[in-house]
Order: sequence, then C-alpha cells, then structure tokens
Amino acid sequence: MTSENVTEHEAVESAAAVSAKAMDDRLIDELVSRAQAEGPAADG
Repeated sequence: MTSENVTEHEAVESAAAVSAKAMDDRLIDELVSRAQAEGPAADG
C-alpha cells in the first residue's frame, strides 16, 4: 500500500465515522423529540 492509498483509506474511514455520528445525532434528536411530545411517564 502506498502512502496515497493509506490516506484515501483513512479518509473513507473518517467519512464513515462522520456519517455514523450524524446518524446517531439524528436518532437522538428524534428520540428526544418523541419523549418531549409524550411528556413524563407516570408508570413507576
């Protein structure tokens, strides 16, 4: 593997990590929105 290939591979891994983080953030936002809309649960 040349240094150019390694750099490209690292860029792809970095982009995948950023994409996964963005997906996580969207999921968290969705769950928070649902929880706020439903209000506190009184089931113990």
